[in-house]
Amino acid sequence: MASLDPNSLQRRARRAVSYFWGRLRGGPESSRASDYWGGLADYHLSNDDDPVAKARSQWLAEEVVPRLSLMSLWEIGTNSGRNLEVIRSVHPGIRLKGTDVNARAIDFAKGKGLDIEFELADANEWTEPEYGWDAVLTMSVLDHIPDDATEALAANISKTSSHVITVELWDGAAGSRGVYKYSRDNKALFERHGYATLQWELAPGQYDIEQSQLWVYVGRAAWA
Repeated sequence: MASLDPNSLQRRARRAVSYFWGRLRGGPESSRASDYWGGLADYHLSNDDDPVAKARSQWLAEEVVPRLSLMSLWEIGTNSGRNLEVIRSVHPGIRLKGTDVNARAIDFAKGKGLDIEFELADANEWTEPEYGWDAVLTMSVLDHIPDDATEALAANISKTSSHVITVELWDGAAGSRGVYKYSRDNKALFERHGYATLQWELAPGQYDIEQSQLWVYVGRAAWA
């Protein structure tokens, strides 16, 4: 029998405690989710060097960004900044920004010394001006946001960005799949908010094709 990783057990225990206290505090589900993800000490270390995740980042940089002729991209939920780091290496002239609710993740991303703007921010508290970005990117972020906040976030993105790119959990049916983890049809979500679908298919770099499929959605706003 394989031995259990004590570090993994400790991480799970810390997350369980964080989730428990968040439930006790009450408030909107979206606020509790932000507090949970923002409070995780190891959030930014989970896949910064993971080869599957990095291959997905490379795919974004080499295929999606040039296909859409993007000159600016904002990643909501940037975590360690891995996606933007790879995009910067391929596209030195593109304007890049990454935001996250986790202060440790933002400090980690800033510590890489990249020519990228990193900012601590909660997407539930929208401050971006209209028509400011060529694309907004999310990767395993919308599937952490409860239903009570997702529609508002999609509406805000639709006013701010001419394109949206999401790589999120979709296993064929909407619903909760774990602690602040949701399966959601992002094609339907963004079409409700005025985006025309350019791509909706299984994403490259799958971890678990049977239990937790990642789907990529790319859409263009009507005003673009």
